[in-house]
Amino acid sequence: MPSPPRWRQALPVLVAVQATLGATALVWGLVRDLPWWRDLSATPEILVALLAGGLLSQASTGLFQFLGRRGLSDAGWVLDGFLGPLFQGLPVSWAVGLSLLSGFCEEAFFRGILCREFGLWASSVLFGLLHTGDRRLAVTGLWAGVVGLGMGLAWQITGNLAVPVALHAGCNFLSFVQLARWTEPDPASGAAPGR
Repeated sequence: MPSPPRWRQALPVLVAVQATLGATALVWGLVRDLPWWRDLSATPEILVALLAGGLLSQASTGLFQFLGRRGLSDAGWVLDGFLGPLFQGLPVSWAVGLSLLSGFCEEAFFRGILCREFGLWASSVLFGLLHTGDRRLAVTGLWAGVVGLGMGLAWQITGNLAVPVALHAGCNFLSFVQLARWTEPDPASGAAPGR
């Protein structure tokens, strides 16, 4: 019997991390009287943020490909050794669900709570650290910190936490869809992997 896809094996961990962030944001908000949920509103800005998230995903891909070609990051390992094999074959419905879950829970915690408590810069640095864990992910974590800074600014400018949630979810969705189509590169051809 074949083993389940790697994304299915990683799913409990991914959901547990997001649930922990979301629950922490809720409890922290209640205990410290920081009702971040009041900053969530359905406005037309959300659609713009979803589209901007897709563009951000494309910009991130382009940046890491550029850095990888220049030997300035472990972009090849991040894609071909970690994320590509992990999310290969992820169904679109799961990509939607994981994108919404991560967008909501991470923004509730990092922007809704940490940004209020410790400021924009500290919450952005901590957001970047969440996206590391291996020295080869250092550039990814640095980029996530910059993106977190942008999401925090989007919240501060609009006053609507749903804007960075949509931005985050849009970025993650397109990234998940691209990763779901990942194919292992052919070492003989030296060609870039199919995405």
